[in-house]
Amino acid sequence: MTERGTLANLKPTDLPAPPQEAIGIVRACAHSDITSKRLAEIVTHNAVLTAELLRIVNSAFFGFRAKATSAAHAVTLLGQRALRNLALCVAMRDALRPDAIPGLDMAAYWEQALRRAVAARCLSQVARLNGEDCFTAGLLQDFGLLVMLYIDQDRAGEWRRLAEADPDERYALEQSLFQTTHDHVGGALAVAWELPPELRQVMAAHHSLRDIDTAETQVLCKLAQCADWMAAVFTAADKRPVIRRCHQLLQDYFGLTAEQSNDLLDEVAQGIGAAGTAMGLSVGAQITLADVLREANLQLVEDNLSYQELTWRLEQALAERDRIAAELNRELELAREVQRSLMPRDSDGQGCSGAGIHGVNTAARELSGDFYDYFPTRNGQIHFCIADVSGKGMNAALLMAKVSSLFRCLAKNVADPAALLTMLNREIVETSVRGMFVTMIGGRYDPRTGQVWLANAGHLPALYMPTLAPMQELPADAPPLGVLADVQFVTQELNLAGGALYLYTDGLIEARMPSGDELGIAGLKALLRKHADVPTVQRARRLLDAVRDAEIRDDLTLLMIDSQGLSHDLSGSTGS
Repeated sequence: MTERGTLANLKPTDLPAPPQEAIGIVRACAHSDITSKRLAEIVTHNAVLTAELLRIVNSAFFGFRAKATSAAHAVTLLGQRALRNLALCVAMRDALRPDAIPGLDMAAYWEQALRRAVAARCLSQVARLNGEDCFTAGLLQDFGLLVMLYIDQDRAGEWRRLAEADPDERYALEQSLFQTTHDHVGGALAVAWELPPELRQVMAAHHSLRDIDTAETQVLCKLAQCADWMAAVFTAADKRPVIRRCHQLLQDYFGLTAEQSNDLLDEVAQGIGAAGTAMGLSVGAQITLADVLREANLQLVEDNLSYQELTWRLEQALAERDRIAAELNRELELAREVQRSLMPRDSDGQGCSGAGIHGVNTAARELSGDFYDYFPTRNGQIHFCIADVSGKGMNAALLMAKVSSLFRCLAKNVADPAALLTMLNREIVETSVRGMFVTMIGGRYDPRTGQVWLANAGHLPALYMPTLAPMQELPADAPPLGVLADVQFVTQELNLAGGALYLYTDGLIEARMPSGDELGIAGLKALLRKHADVPTVQRARRLLDAVRDAEIRDDLTLLMIDSQGLSHDLSGSTGS
């Protein structure tokens, strides 16, 4: 066994040897003048290999109408290239015995490899490549990792960390553990086994995308990279960034939308069982894409089926817009009027004059999925909230109206923000459309003392700007409303003491400045510091003016609570 630390200087003798019968078929298929009869003779020389090829060819995975009854028949059905790919898959599968690496769950490794292979095959039609070539590339692309664990068996205990990492994290972890990576080792193995040139390059370059001979192989390497991320959607410990990265790669390389990408991911989840049966690999119960999306973050859940279906229906309805335009505009104006009635009607807030509270909301479309509210209680305190409903358009607007009304109704009798969010969450979970949810900050403010109590349900962090200390972020400590039934919300307490509290939605920090860059939280903080001494109404106007010149892609909502001057007013002095 090779000593640890020598993986970067591999010799051919360090590598596992391929099964000669299967690899012999691969090499025979490399000859363009070889006949189907000769290939059948080579296959027939090994009864075990013949039986295995017949079993795979006759599986549901291939879907041939006619059953192959002999090696010659199987070769005829498959064709030379598919036979090569199939023999190569068998060679890789059988290169190492199931117990060759003590402490490693070999079945778990092959299940991951199979998931990459199925993902590659699902993507082949989009890439306009041969499906079996793509399946083979996906199965082989990370074989170098298994070889590294075979050579350095002390690292077998690291398998779980490697398996749960996303492709970029796993690549960095390999470098840390082995001082080399699977593409380097896989490339060396491909040369030693005399694999076809395009598969050598896929195994060696699916991460770097460098030193690739042909345009078709370049596409195959990009496909393998995408397949790696598609498989990681189902296995990574943190699936949220993996889904975002997967969607981005599929869009960049193949022009797919998020919905089309999710359709492919769904195909992968459904195709593992048949592929495992065909390849003679044991696979367990598979997590579905729906299960994955339930774990995903706010952005992923926003891409829910309800919104996509509604968008599709709206697009279909636009074909009749000449006939219904007037009626639709009239209905939208009524809806806008309803939304306006659900928010405070003046800059100081009705009944909150002098409390230093001001909010603004600018819709990206006719209707807004964001809202804010504040109103006084009998004891002089003020309830307030800001929220962002998932999705956009009419469905978001309807849920916005419901939650806004519930907040105002419940807050009149429930003082504690955490208890209030608990009641709202229970109602939304029980009655809302599947996949819809709401991020919200709810709170209570005492303008006489500057004391604030607030709770955060999956919303962006509130920004607290003290008078003398640095600005602080108050992050969420619970998921959005409507995601889970049993959630413990926590009330945070602070005193503004002459400072200010800022609540906002993602449309503000994702808005573009005149330079074309996103504002971001850092940019928002800079603007808040710049205009800290400006009265609240003018301050809000200047913040929005900084991003309004660009196209508004999402609703912009901002709520400010500024306690400047409260200590002066409360002291009893009349001031000027």
